[in-house]
Amino acid sequence: MKEYLLHKPLLKTNFCSHAHDHTHEHNHSHFDARTTDKKILIVSLLMTSSMMIVQFVYSLLSNSLALLSDTLHMFSDVFALFLSYVAIIAVQNFKNKQKTFGYFRLEILVAFINALSIIVSAIFIIYEAINKLLNPVEIDAKTMMIVAFAGLLVNAINGFMMFKYANLNNINMKSAFLHMLSDLFGSLCVVIGGVIVYFTGIVYIDTILAIILSLLLLK
Repeated sequence: MKEYLLHKPLLKTNFCSHAHDHTHEHNHSHFDARTTDKKILIVSLLMTSSMMIVQFVYSLLSNSLALLSDTLHMFSDVFALFLSYVAIIAVQNFKNKQKTFGYFRLEILVAFINALSIIVSAIFIIYEAINKLLNPVEIDAKTMMIVAFAGLLVNAINGFMMFKYANLNNINMKSAFLHMLSDLFGSLCVVIGGVIVYFTGIVYIDTILAIILSLLLLK
């Protein structure tokens, strides 16, 4: 009988004898993108957290609910940036044979938590706004404008860095960017509101702005 007709059983060692000599040297370019994303997140985190503290102090001194709401928005930004950074660290460093991408799903979970933090902030702002409508107080509009404008610059710089250099195809970075973008518009609203209150003396404008900002947070 011809040798090729002798169907010998395949041994497990023979079946796997090619042993994957190609060694998988592709390095997953998305990890390189995350290295840049980490640097952007660190810079944004430092700038935003510093501005958040300044806004919180002056929101209390100026009695501006709109500025306080923007401060809470900035707090949600800091929380979002921190979680986004932790997610990238986890994806990069916790890889193993079973999880070659690390804990990749953690980035999606962080995006979900970011959304929940926005909802909580918005509910708190609406509650405070209703209280201020019932019990209006005097507002230092000049301080409100100056501090809000400083916050506007910080958000603009961070938003530009993310838009220009971050990997916005990553849902984790995109959620952080959307946080920053919404806070940018929030700071703009507070600046405009401060101008109106300064020239008209209508303190209800501040409260109405706080409600608008809370709706902006929800959107």
